[in-house]
Amino acid sequence: MKLVASLVCLALSALAAAPPDAERVHCNLAALSKAERERDAQLIPVLRGALRERKELTDGYAYRFEPTVLKELGEWLAIVAKCCQPLSYDASVGPLPGGALWVRITGHDAKEFIDAEFAPLMAELQSRGAAR
Repeated sequence: MKLVASLVCLALSALAAAPPDAERVHCNLAALSKAERERDAQLIPVLRGALRERKELTDGYAYRFEPTVLKELGEWLAIVAKCCQPLSYDASVGPLPGGALWVRITGHDAKEFIDAEFAPLMAELQSRGAAR
């Protein structure tokens, strides 16, 4: 299973406040249990508050989070990787304490999917002056 500590699919869609029944190119929400969907909804506000930066990659995006959410981000990625299987997730953590926590989300049409799902989140991030 593709897992590593961003974010995409169900959580990305939740971050963007998309309705749960909205059609998604890469998501299969039926792959998640009710408990996973509920936990995802709990994790989204935590991750949204800890998101600090986005960088464009050739086949996706990289997201930097506050290192304090490492556990939550790992849990969220375990959920999201189930419903967004065509995408790849790669996480890296710099030396702690205080090391950078990055998640790279890549794959076929990943940018288009993320751009559509994350538009509200990116607007919020830009208003804080953190997006690149």
